[in-house]
Amino acid sequence: MHRAALGVGALSDEWAQRRLPAHAERDDFVFLVAREAGELTGFGYGFTGAHGQWWTDRVAAALDAGQRAQWLDVPHFEIVELHVRPAWQRRGVGSALLAQLLSRQPHDRALLSTQTASRKARNFYAKNGWSELAAVDFGTAYPAYLVLGKRLAP
Repeated sequence: MHRAALGVGALSDEWAQRRLPAHAERDDFVFLVAREAGELTGFGYGFTGAHGQWWTDRVAAALDAGQRAQWLDVPHFEIVELHVRPAWQRRGVGSALLAQLLSRQPHDRALLSTQTASRKARNFYAKNGWSELAAVDFGTAYPAYLVLGKRLAP
């Protein structure tokens, strides 16, 4: 399904066979699919983040003590993947998926990361009320990323 949304090679077999099933075991896991006329147009998922998880620990290293206390030391939701098939972008699919993910989780704050060089993604998240918090280093195998946060209504 991920290749139907993103194209062959967009997400690895390792992601589909190992990472996604492991993530599905995490607290408050939510996975949503968008369809139009039977066609997969996008998908997204997330779960409650916690210290000791790969992503959270790298984000913690990028934030200062005050940001860690505000964003990570309290229960928070992490948007792990959000993808919309290119032909369906700029039609509200991504915003709808994002809003539904956030409405189906129990926390008052959410975090995600996006590539620093992707102006399109950064504009999308800004339009949807996300704030850029810090640059985050995921290691040499990854491009530059930013971590973003959003406070949600209690």
